[in-house]
Amino acid sequence: MAPKRRINVSSGRPLEPLAHYSRAIRVGDRVLQSGTTAIDTEGNIIGEGDVAKQVDAIIGIAEETMGRAGGQLEDVVRARLYVTDIALAEQAASAFGRHFGDIRPASTLVAVNALARPTQLIEIELDAVDGAKDKAVRISSGRPTEELWGYSRAVRMNDTIYVSGSTALTADGAVAHTGDMHGQTRATLDTIFDAVQQAGGAVEDIVYTKSFMTDISLAANRRRAVLEAFGDTLPTSTVLGIPGGALVRPEMLVEIEAEAIVGAAATRQHFYSGDDREKPLGYARAVAVGDVIHVSGCTAMDSSGRLQGVGDWAAQYDLCHRHIEEALEQAGAVLDDVVRRRIFSTAGATRNRPYGEGPPWFADSRPSSLGCTIDRLIHPDMVVEVDAWAVRGAHANIEWLATHPQ
Repeated sequence: MAPKRRINVSSGRPLEPLAHYSRAIRVGDRVLQSGTTAIDTEGNIIGEGDVAKQVDAIIGIAEETMGRAGGQLEDVVRARLYVTDIALAEQAASAFGRHFGDIRPASTLVAVNALARPTQLIEIELDAVDGAKDKAVRISSGRPTEELWGYSRAVRMNDTIYVSGSTALTADGAVAHTGDMHGQTRATLDTIFDAVQQAGGAVEDIVYTKSFMTDISLAANRRRAVLEAFGDTLPTSTVLGIPGGALVRPEMLVEIEAEAIVGAAATRQHFYSGDDREKPLGYARAVAVGDVIHVSGCTAMDSSGRLQGVGDWAAQYDLCHRHIEEALEQAGAVLDDVVRRRIFSTAGATRNRPYGEGPPWFADSRPSSLGCTIDRLIHPDMVVEVDAWAVRGAHANIEWLATHPQ
């Protein structure tokens, strides 16, 4: 297998070398922008108190760093917007739409508990694929907010289908199954399945899901709906508890984003931990299609279902990465093949280790990364969950670039 071209771009911001990540990276024909906030190279917040100004600053940073990796905003196929207050959603989405109204990537917008600093109002993550501006197929639901907020229900580029964060919102603007997590999950999955099929894929091609729940105590109802809907397909899964009322409509209980690879039904490989512990829960620890490997949200839960490192953020963080490494080894990859990592810590967690200390999980490869604070995880004593996306061979021959002197 010939290694895919890999470029890591540093923006010169002080956290990047400490936390071992790159502001943007290229792997093959994809360019990934890390979760980015409105912070300048000196560490100062740009646009304090103004989410629209922060969006503009973030897009400016992304244009520069993605450009250094040979990418462009016009080729963005997926965006994730994390705001610290759902009351900011319309302002944030409208500002985003001014930049992406003609590009219209698949997008997810949810509220989280906090970002790294209290004055950071939004964090944005972007994925681009070369040539998407002209070649991507965009699936629309016909809702006017898509054009105004600059997104599509789904985007297909080559064989990959990116599905926006979807909810139980109906065609007439109502939220179906009010107060019913099972019903809303089924309705949401029906929307996702329809989008994938419109884009030329099948339900069995779905390889990745992420669920944002406003009441994680109802997780069993979500799981039941997932098992009913997916059957034996078993995509990867990350399930996150966000604050109550943290979706764009207060009646919404769950938002789910997804990704499919056309043809995956015939070639996908599933990997599990322990005695296939994940299988009866409706997901796989990792799913590989060709060189692409999605890894589910990993926690400090051991293979027998016992939580390790209770009360110890650093211990749980390290176990998350160890479990990602184990899943990748099963799939024939190494940890440094990870090209995107996302870290979700709970609001009650005490971060007990400074950046730069502890095992240097990604010191040699520095993938794109995102970190934010959410409300809760599935187990009340879990304090951190990490998911990952890897490409076999992506660790080889990394080219290192910077937009500012280090």
